[in-house]
Amino acid sequence: MFKLNKVKVKELLKKVESEYRRDAEIILSYLLKVSPSQIPLMYAREIPEEIVKRFFKQMKERKKGIPTAYVIGEWECMGRVFKVKKGVLVPRPETEILIERTLELIPQDREMVGFELGSGTGCISINLLIERPKLVMYATDVNPDAVELTKENAKLHKVDDRLFVFLGNAFEPVKGMKFDFIVSNPPYIPENFWEILPEEVKKEGYTSLIGGKKGWEFYELIAEEGTKHLKENGFIALEIGHDQGKVVKELLEKKCFKVNIFKDYAGFDRVVIAQRWS
Repeated sequence: MFKLNKVKVKELLKKVESEYRRDAEIILSYLLKVSPSQIPLMYAREIPEEIVKRFFKQMKERKKGIPTAYVIGEWECMGRVFKVKKGVLVPRPETEILIERTLELIPQDREMVGFELGSGTGCISINLLIERPKLVMYATDVNPDAVELTKENAKLHKVDDRLFVFLGNAFEPVKGMKFDFIVSNPPYIPENFWEILPEEVKKEGYTSLIGGKKGWEFYELIAEEGTKHLKENGFIALEIGHDQGKVVKELLEKKCFKVNIFKDYAGFDRVVIAQRWS
């Protein structure tokens, strides 16, 4: 008779359908408090009965269409763990490119103040703050859950004394303020795509994903308002949809920004850096 308390890692993973193998490894690594990359090195390890029970319970949730990130309640960005919850965008590898490109423009020894439009989990602002100890960030989000999640993650990573998060639409909570830079991964999917999105993706929330009828309405807003909220020689850093490079570049160039576009790991346009002419 198969005994739960004698199950080994390799035996447990063999019981999972192949299409859920990666999810199973991530869930098991979360339960065992190790990195997913360590799982293959632990195949002979016996798993306690309680963890086996929790594993099957969470895999059942995953098979119901709940994203793995929501099943375990956390996800990594830049090698750091962030709490996540349904209705708030899950950090993706593409956003790490945005963070890295933004960091390149923030000197280690300079005091700067940045603004993030649409904080989500807070992974962008928080990673910037961790890497740049003299930086202060302001952030807004229209989703109350996102605001609370950003605050929770800021405390988790001990940067809550340098991150000020407000509930509100776009620039409204920071009206009259000027910043050294603006960073954002705004919603950029056109509204007519909503119905054809995978159900799992939809769980991240309409307001987290849909950017308006065209999909680039937030970039229009940022191009317009950015000039009012940037200090002299400030810059804007944006994540964009794979086919939006040309339109976003034109929007920002009309406002006298010098624009560079950077590609993601698949070779698509993904990050826009717009700097004010000196």
